[in-house]
Amino acid sequence: MYLTLHNDDGSRNRYWIDRESFGDMSLRKHIGYIHSNSKEQTALEILRACYSDAKAILLDSSNQILLEKLIALNIGEFSNLYQGRNPFEDEDFLMMFFTSGSTGMPVGALKTRENLEAEVESLSKLFSQYEINKLVVTVPFLHIYGLLLGLLYPLHHGIDIVFKEHFLPHDLLEEIDAHCMVVTTPLYIKALTKLEQPKKLNRSLFVSSTAPLDEQTAQQFIERYDTHLIQLFGSTETGGIAYKADLDRLWTPMSGVKVTVNEKSELLVSSPFVSRVLYEEGIRRLDGPFETFDYIEMEGERFRLLGRSSKILKMAGKRYSTVQIESVLEETEGIRKALVFVSTAPDSLRGELLDITIESDRPFSIREIRRIIRQHFSTLNFAIELKRVSSIPLTQTGKKMRIR
Repeated sequence: MYLTLHNDDGSRNRYWIDRESFGDMSLRKHIGYIHSNSKEQTALEILRACYSDAKAILLDSSNQILLEKLIALNIGEFSNLYQGRNPFEDEDFLMMFFTSGSTGMPVGALKTRENLEAEVESLSKLFSQYEINKLVVTVPFLHIYGLLLGLLYPLHHGIDIVFKEHFLPHDLLEEIDAHCMVVTTPLYIKALTKLEQPKKLNRSLFVSSTAPLDEQTAQQFIERYDTHLIQLFGSTETGGIAYKADLDRLWTPMSGVKVTVNEKSELLVSSPFVSRVLYEEGIRRLDGPFETFDYIEMEGERFRLLGRSSKILKMAGKRYSTVQIESVLEETEGIRKALVFVSTAPDSLRGELLDITIESDRPFSIREIRRIIRQHFSTLNFAIELKRVSSIPLTQTGKKMRIR
């Protein structure tokens, strides 16, 4: 199989992928970090690590805090051998991923080869009905979604991989043909929906993850391109949890995943993909189901996803999603982006408040924001903490980052 990078000037960098080309037994059990801002370099180093049975720590190149922590732990770049011990020396893992940090400090999730291979097998069952001979990737390989779907899944099936450092929506559309799988995000799905380039893609499959995709956009996209769409729900720590195919309204647990709830209706996950070892300020070991802090409603074997506990507002027995509030604010003239969390407020009678950040060039008062929200949610009456910024940063996968 080939890994092909399409350059902006029309040229291509092409690599044949096999153990002979990428394996290096001098790197066996070697620990190092991979943090290149180049997708090409990242993919090549990840393949070297996989074929060499090394231990690779993957992180966003822009996260200087994490980088400094790793250097302080005596860990260097993957391509450089080092001497000395660190907290991960005796841990069994192939890849370590960090959470996005969109809701707080990133957490490291250690994944064994068995974790990753089990999830690839589950994904293979999910996609078994589709005939795929090419895979186009828009997401970074440094995150678990990009690595699993963009590298390990096609590697397992011998499917050629095509990517660019930065796809424009119309470039992406031109690259897609019959029997093609596109590994992407809601940002691209929304952008493609707005293009005025009709194209029938009924023998292609789009896979979307990293953030919610509203039902209306999903329907418009499927109808515009006469294509198939699978949405994946999961996390760095748990791996894949569930999926929705085309216009499904409920999430179906992936093969091998058991979903339950605790007394608060928060999601509990048991599966062979879950990291049993996490790294925060030190090593933390997990035993039993993983608690995700996502609220769900079970309907038989499937479930409805309501949102994370920090993104759910509870009032008079009802739950309101802050994602809905963000959408309302972003429809307001003068507000480009909005980020809303539920935060604790010891001085408030309710004990909680809406922590709202807006990206805007003009000031908005709390009274204005409250009025906008109550036009859509008339019974919602909550304390608000408001911040205005010139730019809300995004992660590499398009998630809005919380500003501390």
